[in-house]
Amino acid sequence: MLITEDSLLQIIEDTWSSTLGLHVDRQAPSEPLAGDALTVSTRITGEWSGEVQLDCPLPLARLIAAATFQVEAESATHEQIVDALCELVHIVGGNLKPLLPQPVQVSLPEITTAMRERHAPPPASQINRLTLTAAGQSFVMTLRGSVATPRKAA
Repeated sequence: MLITEDSLLQIIEDTWSSTLGLHVDRQAPSEPLAGDALTVSTRITGEWSGEVQLDCPLPLARLIAAATFQVEAESATHEQIVDALCELVHIVGGNLKPLLPQPVQVSLPEITTAMRERHAPPPASQINRLTLTAAGQSFVMTLRGSVATPRKAA
């Protein structure tokens, strides 16, 4: 696989540091986040197909929105929080592109809802799932995907 756990971690660390000014630490794998958490993802399609998903607790999501929009964390709106998380996962997806078989495109990110999860096709195989911390809050980045099925010649 072209994307190792270490290369994914490096992209996440670089993105969070340069975009948000937040340091990211790795922690032992854990259960899914409890409490109020938001999930955003961006799909990657083309010669490689998959998605990058961010599961983020609301307190950390507020800090991300505050850093992105230069507002106080408590005054960040829901729209700002979602926009900031979507931008962050999109940047990570874009930084993964050079490591993948070409050509690939990164979709606009979207917030994942329970309804979409119930009606979504089975996910691609999980490649990496990293449990990380930033500003004392745990979050999870997951990469799923597979090489696209070869196209038949016309």
